Amino acid sequence: MSTSSSERPVVYVDESANSGQNLLDPHQPVFTVAGVYLPDDLAASVVDEVRGQLPRNLREPKYTSLSGSSRGRKSLMNAFSRLPEGSVRTFLVHKRFMVMAKMVDVIVEPMAHRDGYNLYEGKQTLALANMLHLSGPVMGDADAYDRMLHAFVNWVRQKATTAELYAAVAALKSSVQNQQFAEWVEVLEYCRPIADETAAEIASQGRRDELDPAIPSLYCLATTFGQALGRFRLVHDASKVVDRNTTRLHTVHLFPDPARPGEFMNPLMGAIEFADSKDHPQLQVADWAAGATRQWAQQLAGGGGEQFSRELEAVARPWLIDGIWPAPVEG
Repeated sequence: MSTSSSERPVVYVDESANSGQNLLDPHQPVFTVAGVYLPDDLAASVVDEVRGQLPRNLREPKYTSLSGSSRGRKSLMNAFSRLPEGSVRTFLVHKRFMVMAKMVDVIVEPMAHRDGYNLYEGKQTLALANMLHLSGPVMGDADAYDRMLHAFVNWVRQKATTAELYAAVAALKSSVQNQQFAEWVEVLEYCRPIADETAAEIASQGRRDELDPAIPSLYCLATTFGQALGRFRLVHDASKVVDRNTTRLHTVHLFPDPARPGEFMNPLMGAIEFADSKDHPQLQVADWAAGATRQWAQQLAGGGGEQFSRELEAVARPWLIDGIWPAPVEG
């Protein structure tokens, strides 16, 4: 017997630090999306308690404003302590690493596929991206590596030509002293034909939002909730990019899963709706959870950080389901 949409569980989702396709914004190195599954009465109680501890002139207790004061930080930690185990799940993205991961995904993997290799199988694409990300600034000139990343982002955003992208690749290779690593950079050069083809596809608007982390992050987050809840309603805070890709998310199960030959992608189990956090306390909690996870992960990405960022590990780490990260997240 099927359950009507109105009777299904509801998961509320919000993001933190989405700079769209500008993945190299130095002020926002980490993106996070958080999903919250809480009863209405508990969510309202948690939000009301936080509001009661704050000045009355504060319109809406967003994470950014709360985390900026000792009183706000204390109220956040108290709120987090009231959330049941498993009621919050988060997915995070190391944006700089995602640039290299997308470079492998967009340029290298299609060429490998054309040559008869499935780089998705066994997570070989991830391994290659990790190696290039970690070794590029060390084996080669760090500035040259950085210029290559910027050239790729600009290329995807149609602000740089393929020739300019590959000039940056060549500059990185010329700065490399280690012959073995230079050969890995040459893999990028070998894939130039794919880049030429893809540039034309991007110019025809066929790859809009290619670098935006919101869509893959939301898909991964929703998949884990679907495994636990079955079919559910997904209520997302206002998001143009998610709204623009709703059909794509709902039809993902019609496409082959490249990591599992012969199988299709998992279906998105949640019907997507949009709402304002003023109308749903769960969206307010999702804002706090996304912000807290982002702040904790940001100090990991940068090495160091203020004391509160480190204190957030106790609550943020258990929420984390996965991420686009250069290595396992270590404290």
